[in-house]
Amino acid sequence: MWPLVTLDELAVPDVPIVYGILKPGPHTPNGVPYVRPSEMAEREIRLAQVRRTTAEIAHQFRRSTLAAGDIVLSIVGTIGKVAFVPRELEGGNITQCSVRIRPDRSRVEPRFLAWALESPGLRMQYDALRFGSGVPRLNVGHVRMLTLPLPPVTEQRRIADILDKADAVRRKRRKAIALTEELLRSTFLEMFGDPVTNPKRWAVRPLGEVLSFLTSGSRGWASHYSTTGEMFLRIQNVGADFLDLSDVAFVNAPKTAEAKRAQVAAGDVLLSITADLGRTAVVPTGLPRAFINQHLAILRPNGVEPDYLSAFLASPAGCRQLGRLDRHGVKAGLNFDDIRSVSVTIPNVGAQRAFAYAKARIREHGCSSHRAARLSDRLFAALVQRMFRGMPNAALRHGRALGARILPGELR
Repeated sequence: MWPLVTLDELAVPDVPIVYGILKPGPHTPNGVPYVRPSEMAEREIRLAQVRRTTAEIAHQFRRSTLAAGDIVLSIVGTIGKVAFVPRELEGGNITQCSVRIRPDRSRVEPRFLAWALESPGLRMQYDALRFGSGVPRLNVGHVRMLTLPLPPVTEQRRIADILDKADAVRRKRRKAIALTEELLRSTFLEMFGDPVTNPKRWAVRPLGEVLSFLTSGSRGWASHYSTTGEMFLRIQNVGADFLDLSDVAFVNAPKTAEAKRAQVAAGDVLLSITADLGRTAVVPTGLPRAFINQHLAILRPNGVEPDYLSAFLASPAGCRQLGRLDRHGVKAGLNFDDIRSVSVTIPNVGAQRAFAYAKARIREHGCSSHRAARLSDRLFAALVQRMFRGMPNAALRHGRALGARILPGELR
């Protein structure tokens, strides 16, 4: 049985686990880069999306300055996202939505630690310790006292090697899906041109003029969660112009006006309005009864094809507009006026329908890649469970005990 240690014990001595900048302010060209959870994906940081703050603000939070090889862990919103800091971000920083962990390599293999932070046992602790009625979060004191089993370093490296190789297979499957999506984007540009320059001189209208209905989802539905019932669509179910139902939550929806408002219908376009802005998906015909949470909006098109509108909003031109409307710095967000103000190029209906037909055909060919990817994900999850066997029960007991001892506001 491997000994249990706290995360704080695995950090470099005198380099504590800390959160970052409280208010980074507006983007400062040539300033100090800082990382937000929305820029973290698959252990990496999307450098092209990283924003910058002033040297003065960064200096005030120099305690959370990044070094190459540090691990960043998200603690607000989507809890448990993990990424390694690349050399390009040496000297950068993070926001209060993440913590910086500098692994003590004499005790822990960084790759092993990253996999452990994404393991079921740690996720159980996150769930046991999270607080906040709206956006879930972890206290940095809780993070420091998270517990994980620590095998010898040689065993850590063996486990990390196995998981790295299995993850490489998963990534190949996802690359095949990405190529399908690239074909879709190329088809969009070939048929309609770049919406930024609008070379085909399509009509341009505010998005609000081509919607018959606009709303956001429901808050505070934690008490309605269930293992069965109606689908509850969250931000992770919405991608770049596709609906991902591989990880769906379920609720027993209340019979209220709010629930009726947040129920989706076939042909609705879903749009992410917090955190990772610009994710879109079209609700397909035949989807079982489903509702959305507060991080998504329902856009019900009127006079424009849903498949075209979703592709437009997910395009670089659409994402650029949505990004400019984000005025909240640390926590991205769009309001209804923001959404209605987006300028949309409107091709003729025939061209829109031709694109919808082409999109359906391309997606059909991509279904086999999606099935293979889902199988790879299931096998990988089983492998992670096996590598960290024995951890979940001990970790969950620790998390519940820790949550009982430390209040949300303590150990900041």
